[in-house]
Amino acid sequence: MVRAATHGTTMTDENTIREESDGVLDFIGQVSDQLRSRRAFMGDAAKVGASATALSALGAGTAAANDGGDSGNGGSSPSDVDILNYALTLEHLEANYYDQFLAEHSEEEVERSAVAQYFARPTLQYSTYQQIQDVRDHEQAHVEALSQTIEDLGGTPVEPAEYEFPYSSMEEFVALSDRIEAVGVSAYAGAAPMIDNEEVLKAALSIHSVEAEHQTYFQLLNLQRPAPEAFNEARSMEQVLPIAKQFIVGENDVPEMASATFENQTTDGSNVTVASAALPDGGFVAMHDSSLLDGNVAGSVIGVSEKFDAGTQMDVNVPLYSGVPGGDYDQSRLEEDQTLIAMPHKDTNGNGTYDFLTSGGEQDGAYTQDGSAVVDDAEITVE
Repeated sequence: MVRAATHGTTMTDENTIREESDGVLDFIGQVSDQLRSRRAFMGDAAKVGASATALSALGAGTAAANDGGDSGNGGSSPSDVDILNYALTLEHLEANYYDQFLAEHSEEEVERSAVAQYFARPTLQYSTYQQIQDVRDHEQAHVEALSQTIEDLGGTPVEPAEYEFPYSSMEEFVALSDRIEAVGVSAYAGAAPMIDNEEVLKAALSIHSVEAEHQTYFQLLNLQRPAPEAFNEARSMEQVLPIAKQFIVGENDVPEMASATFENQTTDGSNVTVASAALPDGGFVAMHDSSLLDGNVAGSVIGVSEKFDAGTQMDVNVPLYSGVPGGDYDQSRLEEDQTLIAMPHKDTNGNGTYDFLTSGGEQDGAYTQDGSAVVDDAEITVE
């Protein structure tokens, strides 16, 4: 995603940070982010496969609004049907995800797993499978309700795509479920403000709250704090697209825009995980501590991922305080809770080594968009 590294600051290049006022201006900037980058958004939306219709339509509408187009009868801004089809696209993905899991795993297999043992109470431990069934049923109900509403409004519901989900164990399944539900919750929050019809908005918000309950359940199974923050950020369509594309068969194409999704998490301090990183030209994901916000660009680098080819990577592991060429540290792991900042970097010299520090910032610089470095921050809890 592209945004200020924290409230009130924007990365402008590898060596400077521009100070901005907080409050209303910061809020306007967040709203503007929902309406930016028409060409790149449309380019990615066209690649999402069977559900691209909804995403393309919504992208076109937000872009037109950004260009000052007529939001009235001209149809230049996204209609409620467009937005509902966008939501339906994500509900199709979620419904298929849980349906595939339940088709491939028995009740006994799930409830004898180490994950189910997290619950000491038998009534919780031995209802894990049923809870996943409930979540699947909820997602299918959302699909049916959204499809019916779209038809009632005179639209055509999008069809599901073919999906493939990367997990090979119960532990990986609950971690991915946590991730997918988090994306769904933030996607609804990002799209809801564009809905015009009050009744449609109420229905969308009722789905949003259930998705939040799903995420809380999987956060607990994933041994994460279920509600670490008082406020959660919304995701725009351009932030959701690279994540959704990862699960659609045949659609893992090279992204046109760089992005990073870095979520709050608990760690032992030796490493952190970046949920997704879109790297149009390949490269690395560097991890910065909060001294970056004071202008300490090079000195704030405390970790870097392996080198990736062009594409979108999921669950990027970033070791901390080790393996950074040119890095010199007096600690071996994160020692206290703090904010960290993920920043995708290019491999500008093509040698497969992160040379940003050793070159004094001349090589392997950060991906930028509209003159700002592409970053995302997260609150890291050290256990």
